[in-house]
Formats: sequence, structure tokens, C-alpha cells
Amino acid sequence: MPAQSNYSRGRDTEYLAREMLIRHGYQVVRSAGSHTPIDLVAWQDGGHPLLIQVKRNSRHHGRTLLVEREYASVIRTLREMSRPIKADVELWVWAPLKGWHFYSILSDGISEVLDHGM
Repeated sequence: MPAQSNYSRGRDTEYLAREMLIRHGYQVVRSAGSHTPIDLVAWQDGGHPLLIQVKRNSRHHGRTLLVEREYASVIRTLREMSRPIKADVELWVWAPLKGWHFYSILSDGISEVLDHGM
């Protein structure tokens, strides 16, 4: 079986995130094949929209400081982009052996979301 391309691995990881959100009652739109900072937009009735960048990292360690270093340009782009008021912007990192880690993008850094309910 041929190795998956980076695009295929990324798309598959976005699908994992999308399916998890749907199972938890979210409506989800995937920005297919885009080169935008946001991969998924998700919302529940009455809640703030989530703008999500999805990453896959087989070496993921779960330490916030190291995530900030590894994804510095992604985080900077997410922090600086225009967004609707009250939208939450998050970076989701999938590590095949460790599962999901969720990070909220703040004006001065990131914060791991420990109780995401997912």
C-alpha cells in the first residue's frame, strides 16, 4: 500500500475532528482543499462558533510551551486574522498514539482546553 500524502493525512484528520464534533451535536462546515487558516467551522444552537485549525503530529507531547514553538506561525496567523465577535479560535492537534489535544488561541498565547467535553 503506498504511503499517504500529507494532504491525505491532513484531510483524514479533519474528517476525524468533523465526525467528533457532529457526534457532540455541532453543525460543521469543512473548508475543503483551502489554504486558509481555518479548516473547520462548528457551532451549536445558541453557542459561539468555533473556528478550528486541525493538525496531525505523530511526535505530539502535549506540552503547551512546545506546541507554541512548533506551531508559532500558525498560532500567529490565527491570532491576527479577522473573526466574528464571540467566535472561539482553536488549534486541535491529533497524535495517533495519544489522541486529541485542544488549544484555545488567546491574544497573548495559547491555553490548553482540558475539559472540552469531546
